[in-house]
Amino acid sequence: MQLIKLTEEQLKNICSGINLQRAENYVGKFQNCSIDGAIVKGTIKGNHGDYEVTLDLSTDPIGYKCCCENSKEHFCKHAAALGLTYIYTPWVFASKVKMDRKKLQTTNEIQFFVKTTPLKDLLDELKKADVSLSTLAELTGISVQQISVMVKEDSTGRHHALTDPLKMSCLFLLEKYA
Repeated sequence: MQLIKLTEEQLKNICSGINLQRAENYVGKFQNCSIDGAIVKGTIKGNHGDYEVTLDLSTDPIGYKCCCENSKEHFCKHAAALGLTYIYTPWVFASKVKMDRKKLQTTNEIQFFVKTTPLKDLLDELKKADVSLSTLAELTGISVQQISVMVKEDSTGRHHALTDPLKMSCLFLLEKYA
């Protein structure tokens, strides 16, 4: 899986300025976010209930669906907010398909991979490449005990400030030794 590119410029071309400005209030507040191919989905709590929003990033202009009244006439603030959420934090969109680390090409894809790949999975790959946990600890200056705590926290969705840099170190070592 590779990330489908979406830019703020694309949203500006399809959305009115006022709706884009209003969308900022909804960015990052979506539930049940998912991505399947070029289809991005999320649910947002609006003034009249929950709205299910879908964007089709494979079309130009961007295809969209939202169950709010305004979406029947134009690209609504909820659709714009879903697009902005995807641009700013693509890793919150759960995907059934995982990215192949060997095909990562852009910084956005690397960031998405790091945010969505469990630390334990990267450590397991390092182990298969004969890079031990103590070697990783020595190279990064993070103790084995700290790494163990970070693995446990990462598996429960808690985020340590050093988790992403550690994952980047794992990626570097996998690139060299796997």
